[in-house]
Formats: sequence, C-alpha cells, structure tokens
Amino acid sequence: MKYLSVIAVLITVAGCATSQSPVSQVDMAAADAVEFMRPYELSRNDVSFVSLGRVEGESCQTNMFSDKPTQQEALLRMKVAAAALGANRLILRSCEQGQTDSCRARWVCTGDAHQLQPLQ
Repeated sequence: MKYLSVIAVLITVAGCATSQSPVSQVDMAAADAVEFMRPYELSRNDVSFVSLGRVEGESCQTNMFSDKPTQQEALLRMKVAAAALGANRLILRSCEQGQTDSCRARWVCTGDAHQLQPLQ
C-alpha cells in the first residue's frame, strides 16, 4: 500500500512538471512572421522601423521531472512575445543560462522588437 502511495505522488508531481504552457500552432505561426535582424540594419534609409520595446523569452525547468530548458525554446518564446506586440523584426540582445528559485535551470533571451514599415 505504501508503494502505491509513492507511485501516486510521483505521477502527480510528473503531471505538474511544467509551469509553462507548450507553444501552440497559432503562436508558431505568429513567431514565423517575426524575423531576426542585425542592429546596424536600423540605419537603413529605404524603410522605417518603429521600436515596440524590449521582449523576453524563457525556457524553464521547474523540477527534475520536467524537460531541460533549451535556448531554442527561449528564442521561440521571445519571437512569440514580439509578435504579440505587432513586431515583424527582432534584434537579439542576449541569451543567458542560469537558475532561479522557481527554475532549477533556465534559458532567458532578450531582444528589441521592431516593426518594419515601407516609406510613405
């Protein structure tokens, strides 16, 4: 009976292993509309750029049963955040690996979201 209790607890913990929701197909489509660019491209004079602010994406491993965080997931989540602001361009500023009280391991990527617009 004690063995069954331990199994029940492990199943419950494994079921609650991820605090982040998976990236949906809608999010993936929005992220695909956002392209990375180099900072020097902001000086182009054939288009204009509107700065929409700083965005962040995180991939977090909450406990030993959840998936390991990846830089690719953090980058994807950053693109999703940029798309939510209406951006179509993104300048990557940094990606760092670390941990916090709530994430035993994590990747965090930050960047600047921009909207490229043709000149009027």
